[in-house]
Amino acid sequence: VTGLGEFKSIKIDPKAVDAEDVETLEDLVLAAIHNGSEAVRELTEQKMGPATGGLGGLSLPGF
Repeated sequence: VTGLGEFKSIKIDPKAVDAEDVETLEDLVLAAIHNGSEAVRELTEQKMGPATGGLGGLSLPGF
């Protein structure tokens, strides 16, 4: 996971699944995590947008 909350990879113990198909499962889980993270980001923007809409005129250092 990066500092921005992005998931970069996932490792699954081959003993827990079909050893010949671990990479496919890893890809599917990673895609599900990405989809969930994107949904959270979109919902956060929807909910926080009205609250932060009036802050555009402020001169905040570093923003």
